[in-house]
Amino acid sequence: MEPYYSGMTFEAYRYPFSPYPTGWYLLTESASLAPGDVMPLSYFGRELVLFRTEAGKPVLLDAHCPHIGAHLGYGGSVEGEGIRCPFHSWRFDESGNVDDIPYKTSPGLPNVSAVCWPVDEVSGLVLAHFSEHGHAPAWHLPEQAAWGQPGWVGYETRQWTVRVHVQDVTENIPDTTHFVSVHKLPDYPKARATVEGHVYHQVMGDDSYALRHAAYGLGLTWLDVDEPLRYKFLVAGTPIDEQHVDLRLLFLVDEGPGATELSKQGRSILGTIERNTALDVEIWSRKAYHERPPLVAGDGPIGVMRKWARQFYETA
Repeated sequence: MEPYYSGMTFEAYRYPFSPYPTGWYLLTESASLAPGDVMPLSYFGRELVLFRTEAGKPVLLDAHCPHIGAHLGYGGSVEGEGIRCPFHSWRFDESGNVDDIPYKTSPGLPNVSAVCWPVDEVSGLVLAHFSEHGHAPAWHLPEQAAWGQPGWVGYETRQWTVRVHVQDVTENIPDTTHFVSVHKLPDYPKARATVEGHVYHQVMGDDSYALRHAAYGLGLTWLDVDEPLRYKFLVAGTPIDEQHVDLRLLFLVDEGPGATELSKQGRSILGTIERNTALDVEIWSRKAYHERPPLVAGDGPIGVMRKWARQFYETA
C-alpha cells in the first residue's frame, strides 16, 4: 500500500491512514496557562499559539500572523480578549479576527484572520479539536468527578516523545496478551469490550482486580483502578507531526482525607506504570503496522477497537 504521505524526505510513513484522526487532544494543563500567558506549540504538523485572555478564556490560533508572518507565540502579548502581534502590533480577537491596527490611516479593517481552533477546558485540562476537513466537534470529553476533590492528589505527569501513531497507543490496552510477554503479568488477563459511539469501553481483569478503560476517540483514554490503591490516569497522545506523538500520563491518586502529596505507595505505583510504559515506547517506536494481522483467539479485543477506530478518519 502506498504511504499516506508521499513527500517524506527522511522517514517513510508507516500507516495506511491519516496521522491526525478526528477528535480532542491534550494541549496543556489548565494550571500552566494563567490569564495573559502565551504558549507556542507544535502539533498536527503545524505551528500554533495558545493563550489565555484576560477574562480567562483559552484560545488556540495558527501561530503565524496573517499580515507579514511573525510567530505570535514569541513576543506576542495578550491584550484584553485578544493577542497583539510582536511585529506590527496588529491585534487578533478570541475568534482570530483582526480587531485593531494601531497605525492604519483609512477607515475599517481588512477582512483578515488567523485560523482559530475549537478549544475546550475540562477537569483542569486544555484540549484542542482536530478535524482534517474542518468539521465542528460532535462530542466533548466528560468531567472527571475526582479532579480537584479533597484527598485526590494530582495531576502527577509523566511524558515522552514517541515515534508512533495515536492508534497504536490506544490499541495497547486491548492488546491484552502483551501484559504477560512485556509486562510480566503471571497470567493472560481476560477483557470485555463494548463500544458506545465515540467511546470504546473495556474491563480487564477478574473479581479481585479490574482495569476499567474508556477511550474517547484516539487521543484521550481514562483508566481506573481500585486496588491496591484507588487511582486513575489519563493516557493523552497528541500528534506532533506525521511521525511523532507527545505522550503524557496524568495521574489522580486517592490518598485519603487531608492528603496533599503522594504517599510512598502512590509513588511506587506510578513508578511501576512509568517503567512499563517505557517498555511499550521502545516497541512502538520500531514496530510496523499490519492492517490485517493474523489474530488468534486470546489476542484480546484488538479487532473490536480497530473497527471502532475507523470512524475517526474523515473521507470528506
